[in-house]
This record gives sequence, C-alpha cells and structure tokens, in this order.
Amino acid sequence: MSRRGTPEPFLSDIENMKKLTLKKHLIALASLPETNAPILSVYFDASYTRQERHKHLKQWAALARHAFRGQAQFDFDDALEEIHIAIDAAKLGHSLAIFSRWGEHPLVLPMHLKVPVETQCHAGTLPIIYPLVEIKDRFDRFILVSVNSSSARIFEINLGDVSQDLLKHHPELRSRIGKEWTREHYQNHRSHRDTRFIREKIAVIDRLMSKRGHNALIIAGESKYVSRLKKYLPKHLTAKLSGELKTGAREETTEFIVQQSIQLFLEQEHRESFNAVQKLERALRSNGLAAMGTQATLDAIRSYRADLIILSTTLPDNEREMVVRAAANQDLSIETVQHNNTLERYGGVGCLLRYLPPKLPLKQTAQNKKRPA
Repeated sequence: MSRRGTPEPFLSDIENMKKLTLKKHLIALASLPETNAPILSVYFDASYTRQERHKHLKQWAALARHAFRGQAQFDFDDALEEIHIAIDAAKLGHSLAIFSRWGEHPLVLPMHLKVPVETQCHAGTLPIIYPLVEIKDRFDRFILVSVNSSSARIFEINLGDVSQDLLKHHPELRSRIGKEWTREHYQNHRSHRDTRFIREKIAVIDRLMSKRGHNALIIAGESKYVSRLKKYLPKHLTAKLSGELKTGAREETTEFIVQQSIQLFLEQEHRESFNAVQKLERALRSNGLAAMGTQATLDAIRSYRADLIILSTTLPDNEREMVVRAAANQDLSIETVQHNNTLERYGGVGCLLRYLPPKLPLKQTAQNKKRPA
C-alpha cells in the first residue's frame, strides 16, 4: 500500500470525540462533499478482538478494492491503511466506527461507541451513517429523580451500553443497571418542606439535562412529593417528563426504582415510535401535512418543509442512506420504527410537514398542462 503523506485528520482523535457530540458528527458526515476518492465506512462490534477486526477488514477489502480503478484504487488502499492504524489504536471493549478517505478531501474519523453495532464494511463516494442515526435514536440516557419526605436524589441512567432488546430478554444485563450504569449527581437528606428546596432540585435537573442533552425525565417516590415536584417544573422540563413511579423511595429500594424507571422509559420509547406513525396517518387523512415514500420525503426535506422523519428499519439501504443524510444535514429529528405494518404499507418512510407546498395559480396550472412534454 502506498503512503502519499498524511491526511489532515477530520475530527480524528479521541480528544475531539470527547468535545463533539454524536449529533455534530452526523451533521459533519452528512454534509461531506462527494469526491472521486472512495470513503470507507467500517463498523465493528465490541465483541471482536483486534486480530478479528484486522482479519475481517482484509477479507472484505481483498474483493472491494477491485470495484475501483486507477487513482481511486490507490486512494482506497491508503484509506484502508488508515483504518488498520485506527484499529490498533482503538480501545478494546468498545464498539468502533471508522470513516476514512484520501484524495481531494481527506479525513480519518474513529468513533468509540458504548453500544452494540452490526459489524459491516462499505466503500463508496459517501459515508454510510444510518447505524449512527439508529444509535442516536435508540440508545439513550435519562434522568431519574427519587424523592420522599426526607431526601432527594438525582441519577443519570445510561442505556448506551446495552440495547433495548437485550434489556428485555436478559435479566442478568438488567441487574447490572443500577450498579454499573448509573451515576448519582445530587443528594440531599434534609427535610424539604419549603419551595426553595424544590427549586434547588429543579435547577440541578435543568442544568444536567441541558448540559448533557437528555430528552427524558422520570420522577419516582412518595406520591405527595412526586406531585409537588411536578407542580413546580417549568414547561420545558414538563415537556420532557416521560413518566412517574409513585412508590416508597428509600435507600434499600434504590435499585428496584432504577429497574422500574428503565422499564417505564423503554415503554415510553415504544409508544413514541407508535405515536409517530399514528400522527403520520392522521396528517394524511386530515390536513395533508405529511409526505409518504422515499421520493416525497426527500422532496420535503430538500424544500425545508420536513419536521419529523419516521423511518422503518427495513427500508432498503440505499434509500435509507439518502433520507438520513438529507435529514441529518438539516439536524431534523428522526424516529426509527421496527416491525410496523402500517409504515411498511406506506413505503417504509414518511415525514410530518411544517407547511404544505405553495399551490400554483389556476391560470399557471392550466398553462403547464398545455405545454408539450
């Protein structure tokens, strides 16, 4: 493999990874210019050893490089070598995504992920980003507030290390949450009869959710104090409230409360996907503020009318990439939906619209009809 200098890294090191969010990476990757040089998009699950990653990559590359000719093949080989280097530098025990390209707009972007991913390799003129979109939508953290008459505690629950399907079917994984995947950010054991104490908790919740990008809040504890905390929540936090658990909040029940909050959160996530499809149907039947199918959705995104993208995980890969790239470029919300027959009937993808396209004047419409094709 030839080495023609070193490309300037594009968000390439781990320190940059700490500073930039997944959302910003998605926007950056989605807006990359298309060039003649191939970009390699490689994903490895955490279960693969370093040796297995190198072997899998070599086996794929031995065939894939023959799809390119001339300079593009040299660029493929150089980008491939960068990925081997990134594999050697990567932490074990984490999933890994690497994007590499040489040529006119070079980049090297390794991403360490705390979630399961499907091991896969791609080479083309644009990066494959749907796996990152799915991670952004399906693997979340949320805030749990536990309150009773004498104490208040605020936890961050991290589901990033385990998929929802695994949580549902493997109790031994669920048991790890509360021990390994929670982080306590606030604790107070004073009596909280005054509103100042409540406002202090709300300030911590607000700061934490804003700083770390959480979109969900669950309140647990004695009914009286759950209701009281809810009463004082500002509107922007009330909008993020995903549920409440009215149960005794004592030190010895903390793990149980964490487990129950996770179940509540996952149920809410499922409802959100289902409700998104229902909203799509209602919009189609009533005001028409919806687009269905790949082309109609792309048209809506490109004309800046799209509001929320609703995407089936079974949509063909090429269509899926076109939609998520266009949506990520505008930082649009994307709801991924699994096994939904209703969405499948409409072509596997749709979007809610902010407004309808302007209608042509009747005179102009008639003139258009008269024009020869």
